[in-house]
Amino acid sequence: MAIEEDKKVVSIQDVCDFIPIDEPDEAIERNINRLIGTADLYLKGAISENYPINDSRAQQSALLIIKELYLNNSTTDSMTNNVKKLVDDFCLQLKQELRRKKWLETNS
Repeated sequence: MAIEEDKKVVSIQDVCDFIPIDEPDEAIERNINRLIGTADLYLKGAISENYPINDSRAQQSALLIIKELYLNNSTTDSMTNNVKKLVDDFCLQLKQELRRKKWLETNS
């Protein structure tokens, strides 16, 4: 299931700049696309199906998840404690803001 480019939380170029990867070949780009999808699913599960993809905390979380998976080629269980805590905190903040927004929309 490919994600449309304008609906991705981060782009391939964002990931290449963050990791850094100078000149990705097709195989690396396919791997990055797969990891972007994985990070997107992680954030949907941790925050909400409709998490704000343009929020810098969601983007930074996605980049941290992708970097960890790309460099360690494993699951998020191996994330360093500091990275995992940061991602969890970002997700919790975004989740609370989405709940508050939904509550305000229903009670206005």
